[in-house]
Amino acid sequence: MKDPKNKFSINLPLKGIVQAITDLPDPVFAEKMMGDGVAIDPIDNVLYAPFAGQITQIHNSHHAVTLRQGDVELLMHIGLDTVALKGRGFELHVAEGDQVEQGQPLITFDADTIARECVSVQSAVVITSGQEITTVTPLGSVQTDLNQIVFTVPSSNDPQGTSAPAQETATEPTGPAITGSIKIPNATGLHARPAARLAVEVRKADAKVTFTVNGKTCSGSSVTGIMSLKTKLGDTLEIEAVGPDAQQVVADVIAAVKAGLGEEITSFSEAPQQEVEEEAPLLQVKSGEEGVLIGFTASPGRAIGKLVKHNKALPEVTRESIGAAEERAAFKASVKSSIADLQSIIDRLTKNGQEELAEVFNAHIELLSDPELSEKPLADIAKGQGAAWSWKLAYEAQAETLAKMDDPLLAGRAADVRDIGLRVLKKLLGVDDGGEILEEGTILLQEDITPSEIVALDLTKIVGLCTTHGGSSSHAAIIARSNDLPYLVNVEDAMKDLADGTVLLLDAKRGKIKVAPTDAEQAAFTKKIENAAKQAEEYQRDAHKPAITKDGFQVEIAANIGSVEDAEKAVAAGAEAVGLLRSEFLYMERLNEPTEEEQAEKVGAILEVMGKERPVIIRTLDVGGDKPLPYLPMPQEENPFLGVRGVRIGIERPSILRRQVRAILSQAHKGHARIMYPMISALDELRAVNALVREEQKNLGVEHVEVGIMIEVPSAALMADKLAQEVDFFSIGTNDLTQYVMAIDRGHPGLAARADALHPAVLRMIELTVRAAEDAGKWVGVCGGLASQIEAVPILIGLGVKELSVSVPALPEVKHTVRTVSMEESRKLAQAALDCADTSDVKDLLKSHQ
Repeated sequence: MKDPKNKFSINLPLKGIVQAITDLPDPVFAEKMMGDGVAIDPIDNVLYAPFAGQITQIHNSHHAVTLRQGDVELLMHIGLDTVALKGRGFELHVAEGDQVEQGQPLITFDADTIARECVSVQSAVVITSGQEITTVTPLGSVQTDLNQIVFTVPSSNDPQGTSAPAQETATEPTGPAITGSIKIPNATGLHARPAARLAVEVRKADAKVTFTVNGKTCSGSSVTGIMSLKTKLGDTLEIEAVGPDAQQVVADVIAAVKAGLGEEITSFSEAPQQEVEEEAPLLQVKSGEEGVLIGFTASPGRAIGKLVKHNKALPEVTRESIGAAEERAAFKASVKSSIADLQSIIDRLTKNGQEELAEVFNAHIELLSDPELSEKPLADIAKGQGAAWSWKLAYEAQAETLAKMDDPLLAGRAADVRDIGLRVLKKLLGVDDGGEILEEGTILLQEDITPSEIVALDLTKIVGLCTTHGGSSSHAAIIARSNDLPYLVNVEDAMKDLADGTVLLLDAKRGKIKVAPTDAEQAAFTKKIENAAKQAEEYQRDAHKPAITKDGFQVEIAANIGSVEDAEKAVAAGAEAVGLLRSEFLYMERLNEPTEEEQAEKVGAILEVMGKERPVIIRTLDVGGDKPLPYLPMPQEENPFLGVRGVRIGIERPSILRRQVRAILSQAHKGHARIMYPMISALDELRAVNALVREEQKNLGVEHVEVGIMIEVPSAALMADKLAQEVDFFSIGTNDLTQYVMAIDRGHPGLAARADALHPAVLRMIELTVRAAEDAGKWVGVCGGLASQIEAVPILIGLGVKELSVSVPALPEVKHTVRTVSMEESRKLAQAALDCADTSDVKDLLKSHQ
């Protein structure tokens, strides 16, 4: 704060012993290369704002933060050499650009980690705007009052928070610009210490020096400016100098950076980096048939069409401009075209009754129409930078800022900004997604596809989908199955070499693609599609009959659904129950949590559609991992699939679970409701959520509602005997169970195809679960993708599974399949599968059985 004598006061930012800056065992701080200030040996683990102002910079490692008000800029650096922790042990409470009040917490840190792994926990509080300090607090004293003034600095009368730090007013140097560049050899980039040394080097010269890294520019004499470049090892530092000493200072800067600026360096070879050749993996599946490529079934079906390839790789984005007027026009045209594309998607989704999904794209239009997002790129274009370069920097910076917001709604918009950013960038780079050239009967090939991309596809033109990566149990695959879109994943790379327009026979049921078929082959395939359609009609005619094996055992065939519309389709297709209502569809594709009333309304409507005679298993919120929510702040996790997801969301945030449970219980009288918890891994988790459900049942006066758990992790299968004592049923989620048993991320681009639920290890987990449930008098269902695989049906019922919950389109055929087998032969087949050594053996067994 300012006092009447134009003194600006810096209050205590850190409780501890205030010391002289010269006492720090780091010459950069001790010799005041960065500026004057004090050191504090902390007795607490929270850094507070010492005055009201704006956060202008936070280091990537979260150990240093810069605060500015008017012409005063202050750097607070926690510990020495803490940059090496790379953020470990630091928790941010603010983001760059935030306005903060005096005394507001900025960073919480783990003092023990710093003391154990770094040079010192002593922290520096330094004026980087050039003023000399007048110390108020006695050096060596212990201070704990955040209102205590530590030192003051001279201040101008600039309005609070509006002016930049004091700058030198010397005459601008003139002359030709001398340039150079050097790769940064510092392992942690140009953080405080090397930035200070570099700025000192620049200040020796009679020249104006500018540094640029990855498109960001700063003054070479500004320590905080250099730090704001957020450099990393291997970045190229571009140098530009103007003035009498320009030639010399460029050479001195290059030499200083090359020497490491006081730190150990990582050497770079000046020789061009050797290109790594692609190799064929040892485990590679290839077709042995001439003109046939193979893939893995993600969504069954057959289609004849012409190939269209979508290449998602973008060309290099450069700064070059063809002229400000031309770049501005290209930018505005790309934004306008992107809005038109989004409107087309909205119109199609609305026409198909998918209004909630349409709202997501409406939000994208709003973002693109926001002048604030266009302001920065237009300004950079006017300075002579290319439109693509300017736009990419602007939207990535905005997305990064939003992602750090404490407000979960704003943080969730980061993904939307990246989505629209990429859309416009592709236009600017001339990358065509193929939407304009698609014709009816298109079979689309791309590297991978996200759920939102599948939603945006025009299924009136696309009859089939192939990806060179991806997994058969991904959420994109689930959406494809619900739309009856034939989809193969991990198709052979040779498909990328085919020309656009090549005729293909896509048999996504058998995992085969016939390339450039003869007329006779096309005719035969067409006949096969027609026969399959006739079979489907036959299956549908019997869809409402029970699924009873030839020797009299009945299996309940249920549906996996996510909406009232799905429920209506399920009843029409012969569903005897809902084995999985994915309640997260009530929460996703929206920008705020649905109210308890909204949830109750949708759950109640589904229960009424299914009727009291058809049980409905409602899975509680299952998000996290590959299913984040835009409005739910999730922790940053190195491996989200092993973090807070599934039932752990409800355990960590019981208010969300409580609202959902109340919504379900309030509608239970409308049908036969069951509640199921996802990703239970231990008994204490089950008991905790069960207690919450029973408490809400009592509060609402609701009679007993059956509860069950999903068996999705090995620990649940191994402890099924204990878990079975406290539930009414189990439902096996084979998609996640396979992922965790095989230690393969089911969304991994290269490995997902190997996460096959027919692996004997997964089948043994299913058997273990069934045996434990039977001993406890409980029943087991399967609601994962394996239940919809027709060839797997005999194995599952042979293992003792009593309910199969499948995608709605698969219902009639699964019921028909049960009627064609006997329980006796199914048990023998299941036992033989358990004795197999690998997935390929199980598949060979099934082929011989068929």
